[in-house]
Amino acid sequence: MARWQPRKRRKFLFAGLLVSLLLVAVLYVARKFKSQSCSDQEARTTLLKLCEEYTSNKVTGNLCPDLCTTHSIIYRECLNNKKDRKRVMLAEWNAHKVILKSRYSHLQDYKSLMPEYMKDEGKMVTSLPDMATFLMLVQNQLRTIFVVDTPDITRTEIVKKMWQMPWEDHETMSTAAMESLWALLQQDEYLMMQYFQGNKHFPKIYGSCGHMYVMEYTPPGDTLSPPLVFFKTGLPVELTSTPDWNKRANVALGFLTFLEDLNTLYTEPLHLCDVKHENYGVSADFTIQAIDVDTAFFETKMQAILGQKSCTKNEDCEFVHCESSCDLRHRRCSKYRSNNNLQAICKKIFVGHREHGPPYGGLLRSPPAAIADRLNKALQECVGPLSESDNQSHEASAKTLETIRSILSESLQSNERIT
Repeated sequence: MARWQPRKRRKFLFAGLLVSLLLVAVLYVARKFKSQSCSDQEARTTLLKLCEEYTSNKVTGNLCPDLCTTHSIIYRECLNNKKDRKRVMLAEWNAHKVILKSRYSHLQDYKSLMPEYMKDEGKMVTSLPDMATFLMLVQNQLRTIFVVDTPDITRTEIVKKMWQMPWEDHETMSTAAMESLWALLQQDEYLMMQYFQGNKHFPKIYGSCGHMYVMEYTPPGDTLSPPLVFFKTGLPVELTSTPDWNKRANVALGFLTFLEDLNTLYTEPLHLCDVKHENYGVSADFTIQAIDVDTAFFETKMQAILGQKSCTKNEDCEFVHCESSCDLRHRRCSKYRSNNNLQAICKKIFVGHREHGPPYGGLLRSPPAAIADRLNKALQECVGPLSESDNQSHEASAKTLETIRSILSESLQSNERIT
């Protein structure tokens, strides 16, 4: 009996070592995340400055009273990276979680609508544009995201669509209103989300105060973004219980619907150039919402971005996750994207490949044995092997999308029959 004690002791010590390593890894990740996140003091200072500007009539907005007077919008936590100039904050409003967001922390970080100039007598003055000029500026600003004109909407309709304050066509907007709306219109993400209000794939914008807007809180959740820690073996140790396969399969089906719907949003397809799980929210019915679209572009603007780059190889033509090919003779990137949204979603979300940071098992990790081989084959086709001839990624096809949808639906139906 005594001869087994050393073996038991070794097992106990080994188990203790594993637990210690896990705790160290968890503490390291938590400390690293905390060091990268903006501080509560920075966030509260941003809100305090905003409310001072509201009190002095420099900014306005339909939610300024809630944020600065009645304080029914209550700050809870700063969510953005400390290195970013933007502000993303979690708050509560009428017992519901909401997101406060702005591209920059302060109003002065945006271009002012009223340029200063020196008069003959040496005094610095500002000039406020008349309403007709302001409406023209608003329309031009909308072109920065849509590139082409939107003939189906008038200038006054644009203002009403982008601004949630009471305003009639014949009225002249105040300086605070013009400056506040002008700051909002310099944020591509706000422009896109506000323009597509009512579409199920974009969170609701409740309103704004100055340069900050308040949007619906739709987090990725543990189904899409489970916390994982990986050791040298490459095998995941999950810190919370794994969401079951049915939930993950339904979220994946939601992504496929989301990708198809993107082509019907506008006269041009929308390109997603920063695909990662934290940029998408999942509603209770598995509808996917784009909660961060800073790097989403319509076709015309996408071509302008890709086509302006010089290159000596294909890798030089990558714009985050939007790829193009290099014309070696002219050393210029093609203006046409060589991969597509489906391929990026398969690679970054479904399979879970990352260039930086720890590995991630992917949304469609560990599928049921009955579909594993077929699904893994379809996902590999979706990710797209590099062509041996030109080292260029292939574009994932609509047929591949339907194959993945069919396999996932089959799995869900099979599980329903079993239960």
